[in-house]
Amino acid sequence: MFKLVLIWTCLVIGEAGEVNGCREQEFRDRNGNCIACRQCGPGQELSKECGFGYGEDARCAPCRPNRFKEDSGLQKCKPCLDCALVNRFQKANCTATSNAMCGDCLPGFYRKTKLSGFQDMECIPCGDPPPPYELLCK
Repeated sequence: MFKLVLIWTCLVIGEAGEVNGCREQEFRDRNGNCIACRQCGPGQELSKECGFGYGEDARCAPCRPNRFKEDSGLQKCKPCLDCALVNRFQKANCTATSNAMCGDCLPGFYRKTKLSGFQDMECIPCGDPPPPYELLCK
């Protein structure tokens, strides 16, 4: 019984050592060499996770619908901005290589100005009565 436990422990440690031999952004090829994971161009991401020895068969695949990626690299496609969720008009649609662009606030909404002088992304309802200092609410 002790021999079986010892053999099993050696196998587990040996396997973990092989996988851990590759870095975060490397996979192990058929010859056992650690190779850098593929970098996908704009509008594409890897078809599966790659790194720490895994992902040899990962390929570049187009971003799924409502997702985008602007640059080349290992990063995944990001969700597109939904202008309606922030109560704004949509100026440009999201594509595989660029995020949506939002315009002005929808009628009945305004952008709150922060103390730093910047405005929030989200437009908030004017309310009843509307804030007297917001021109969009008059």
